[in-house]
Amino acid sequence: MPPHPARGRQRLEPLGSGPRGDRPIALLAGSFDPPTVAHVALAEAWRAETGGDVVLVYADRTLPKEPEAEGPLLDDAARLEALRRVAEAARDRWPGAPLTVLMGSDKARQLFDPGWYDHRDEALDRLFSAAEVRYAERAGDEGLVASIVAEPANARFRGRLARIAVPSEIVAVASSGVRRWIREGRPVTELVPPEVLPLLEA
Repeated sequence: MPPHPARGRQRLEPLGSGPRGDRPIALLAGSFDPPTVAHVALAEAWRAETGGDVVLVYADRTLPKEPEAEGPLLDDAARLEALRRVAEAARDRWPGAPLTVLMGSDKARQLFDPGWYDHRDEALDRLFSAAEVRYAERAGDEGLVASIVAEPANARFRGRLARIAVPSEIVAVASSGVRRWIREGRPVTELVPPEVLPLLEA
């Protein structure tokens, strides 16, 4: 997303024709290293529910699962800022479409963690003004996001975030786990879309 030439904002440039701007659009961001069945299941669940289009937003710098995870290329605040900018850029690109950001419950929990921000409420206000958030619940996260959103400090965001039904065992599949299995010589046929498998076996 290069800077917008006129306003200094980010600009979202789809590959191909892009979605239609008159129906709901969901943004699914990630490193996709590699794409997994969890990515596909989340996109398909949202499409089945809404009939809208899903935009896969490739990110070469992503927020780690935990603060101590190795090797961030951007600091934590910058990566959350990147998520907000993607949502705002999509609002610029498709101004008439309802926008949703799709994520796992691990990322949804991080959205509300003040440890990732200098000014949490300001950042969340900007994100949720651009898009709503739908999250798929991972095993072990049952009810956690709902309890966080129920806290008084998060009351104003409740109407902009909701769970989407995806089997927890599917949501648990992560790109990092696929990479680990490949290094260990274990089959990953059930973990990635069939279109991706030949690339991993090359």
